[in-house]
Amino acid sequence: MRGDEPFCGAHTLNHDGSRHGPERTPKEPVSSGSWGPPHSSELADGSLHIFSPTVGDIREVSCLTAFLARLLHCSPSDIPVVPDGFGRPVFAEPPPGIGWPPGARLCLGIAADPARQLLAVTRDLPVALSVHTVPHGPVGQLLLPFTELERRHVQDAPVGHRARRLAQLWTRKEASLRLTGPGGLAIADEIDALSEARDGKVVIPASLAHPGGIAYVRDLPAGPQTVACAATAAPAPEVRIWRPDCLDAPAGTAPAG
Repeated sequence: MRGDEPFCGAHTLNHDGSRHGPERTPKEPVSSGSWGPPHSSELADGSLHIFSPTVGDIREVSCLTAFLARLLHCSPSDIPVVPDGFGRPVFAEPPPGIGWPPGARLCLGIAADPARQLLAVTRDLPVALSVHTVPHGPVGQLLLPFTELERRHVQDAPVGHRARRLAQLWTRKEASLRLTGPGGLAIADEIDALSEARDGKVVIPASLAHPGGIAYVRDLPAGPQTVACAATAAPAPEVRIWRPDCLDAPAGTAPAG
């Protein structure tokens, strides 16, 4: 797991035997459902909307704009995407025809792992994602970019749950770094994603390698062998997990079943 890479169901995270332990982030309201045409206006409601596309590579601009076009019922050419310094799409201009106010931005967060890819969409709220498969085997060699408190928290868990705790903390660090600027592993061991993150807040200290800042993290449902986290510039009032079955079908086809 690396924090300097441009891109590095419904089981809730933190089911490692300590459901009320200090690693939990606050529970904003969460809802889920299947995406369909009536929901297109809801992307402007201020919630954090999470999709898990299963067709194509959402990191490719052509795939991303095609997916967004199906969300917004417009043409992919109507959605200009703006990248960050790593080339990652960070926001898009919504087309005038969908009724958003002038100047509103469709903020984007993308993360991919061999087991899962995720797309976060919000209105005017910068967002970043991290998703990772839980590693196998001993975690001792993976503890370097963690604080002493975080290392103790991982090592205090039963052996079979340590890898998940470690991966969970890492996604918080990585999502926070992606949100607040470049820096990667250079300052990962200075970021406490455990103590203050009980309130959803992760503080990124300013350094020569990173401008610093504050991120608000949220663990996301990702499956039994995958962990994921979203970081936003302010707390999201609600997290909405969507099953975009009809959107994953190629244009002009209907989903099976």
